[in-house]
Amino acid sequence: MGIWVNIITAASGLLGAGIGITGTLLSERWRARSSEQQDQHAAVLRLRDERKDVLIRFFALVRELERAAERRSAGEEVTAQEAADLTSRLWLLHVEVHILCSQPVADAVYALTERLTEAVRQPVGEAIHLYLSAARLAAISAARNELGVPTMHVVASSTAGA
Repeated sequence: MGIWVNIITAASGLLGAGIGITGTLLSERWRARSSEQQDQHAAVLRLRDERKDVLIRFFALVRELERAAERRSAGEEVTAQEAADLTSRLWLLHVEVHILCSQPVADAVYALTERLTEAVRQPVGEAIHLYLSAARLAAISAARNELGVPTMHVVASSTAGA
């Protein structure tokens, strides 16, 4: 009977050691997986911040070009050099957007960039905000979607124009 006690004691020790080693290995694997997931999440957040930054810079420059186009429409002079400088900066930002953002954003930004370039170089024959409205809204909507910003529902005011 003493031999069975020794066998059971040895087997229990080996079983305990096996369970301990297995637990340690699983724990290390879960820790490594968790670290990888944290790294991936950090990379996603960094890319989102880069996208947000380039989109904010793009829309700030869009506003500058809108002002120049408004001045041109009002009969003020916008020199060829000023128009070239503004549109060159806009097209460079468009390339950054194209590199960092998804295709829907790049397409919408491209359409707005083309409309703005045209409006700054020559009078477009209508109010600038109307001429750019659809392209601007499409670009803003695509940017909001890219950044995960919830859709805003705009309700038309019945007092508009009153």
